[in-house]
Amino acid sequence: MTIRPATISDAPFIALVIAEALGDDIMERYPEHIGGQDRRRLELLAESIRTDNTLYSWRHTSIAQDTDGTPLGAIVAYPADNYMQMRTTTFAMLSELISFDVESMDAEAHPGEYYVDSIAVVPKARGQGIARQLLLHAIAKAQEMLLPAILACEPNNLGAKALYESLGFRHDGDLFIFGHHYLRMTKTLPPAQSSRRNGDCSPHGAQIDIQSILQGLHSPQGRGVVTIDS
Repeated sequence: MTIRPATISDAPFIALVIAEALGDDIMERYPEHIGGQDRRRLELLAESIRTDNTLYSWRHTSIAQDTDGTPLGAIVAYPADNYMQMRTTTFAMLSELISFDVESMDAEAHPGEYYVDSIAVVPKARGQGIARQLLLHAIAKAQEMLLPAILACEPNNLGAKALYESLGFRHDGDLFIFGHHYLRMTKTLPPAQSSRRNGDCSPHGAQIDIQSILQGLHSPQGRGVVTIDS
């Protein structure tokens, strides 16, 4: 299994990932039991994914693939500096699908944060640790940018919460998004990286790179709807 940046041609697969992460069981039903309403939802999502300035843009996505190139899962994550602008564009494109009160929805993330928006793994590949690897990949990117990683977890999804906590995420507040209550979970920067973000350019701080981050994450010391395969 390898993880690669998505391309615009991955939009149909990313649409499945977004729909699954939003609480649909569409991956389990695809393609044999997909109806017209499902197809319309996937088409609208794919259109937003092909657009650069949206929350779900292909540019925000990393794909886990098998040795033969078959997509196994994906994660959508991005710096949140332009979150509200991207949300406005995204929700305008997906207005046909929105049944909740947008005005009452909290911001999922804020400037200076790296938001892990959506993650899902295809049913046949679950139980192999792919979700964990995708999350590690996103965390490493966040830390490379010197940003804390943020995600939303459904309160009753105890498996997802346990996975996030095993990777260092901690509950630090609550969110009301998409018409439901979620836990806001944050993985803060390691102390050395936090110093770098605050202007410490010492040689010790400068030695931290993406490889050391990944090694540290493996040491002892999605949105919440995600199939856990840790």
